[in-house]
Amino acid sequence: MYSLSQIKPDDVGLIRILQTETPSSFRLICFPESAHSTAYYLSLSELLLPTVEVLAIQYPLYAGLEDDEPLTDSADLADRIFGALGEWMDRPLAFFGHRAGADLAYRVAERLERETGTPLLTLFVSGRTAHWGMTLGPPALGCRIVALAGEGDPKTPLRGVRAWRRRTSGRFDLEVFPGSRYYLDSSRREVVNLVHDQLLSQVPVDAEWEAGAEDQGA
Repeated sequence: MYSLSQIKPDDVGLIRILQTETPSSFRLICFPESAHSTAYYLSLSELLLPTVEVLAIQYPLYAGLEDDEPLTDSADLADRIFGALGEWMDRPLAFFGHRAGADLAYRVAERLERETGTPLLTLFVSGRTAHWGMTLGPPALGCRIVALAGEGDPKTPLRGVRAWRRRTSGRFDLEVFPGSRYYLDSSRREVVNLVHDQLLSQVPVDAEWEAGAEDQGA
């Protein structure tokens, strides 16, 4: 496990926001919008514990993850994050990617499913349209995708957000919140309830995850 002070500027790490005395049922890996926006997930963790343990990706500071800027070397960054998942894959996982982090969460989810054969429980993509280049060919994922958007956000028109449905052969849900770009703050409780209820609606299959983790470590 990493602490923020232990992560070097060019490192990729997972930060456990809060730790519970009893193991959680799920792990939610959060992909923030930039290298400096992990603080939001502290309040998210406080509201989701003890059922859902929250971890946040700490990006290398040169990753170029600023608001609405394209990811720099995102394929390489996704590979490094996938490699860092390691010990955290011993229970059912969900990803939550916000803005630029949604693209990266999708890349890592795709590799996770391809290489372990075990899909995520849910991929949450927040404040991001699906890139049109992602819509070619058959769906790359089999997990549920839940897209979140602010109803008044001019940078994420709902038509583009709905395009995420083409990225999975599983279930797709769209949740629209009042306001514009800052609905994660203004609708925090509603977002937490959505994540909590979506995960609890899916019964964890521990045996499958244990088998997938063993295959990954082999």
